Amino acid sequence: MGIFNPGGGTGSHPRARAERLELLMGLLGFFTLMAFIQTLVLELRGQNAVGAALLLAGLVAALYLAWRARRKVKL
Repeated sequence: MGIFNPGGGTGSHPRARAERLELLMGLLGFFTLMAFIQTLVLELRGQNAVGAALLLAGLVAALYLAWRARRKVKL
């Protein structure tokens, strides 16, 4: 029994999988927006923004992968 499959078993209903992916996309979207704002502020102030930019790139990549996985779910 895993955190994303509380019912156990290997298969899950496609709607449940889609809802979990949509929740993940919402969380990733929020943190991606916050990382974007942080990177923008650091750049405008002339401070070092390399770490923030790398975090932003990782979050954008994760959001893209979650979006692709959600598109593959057949309802």
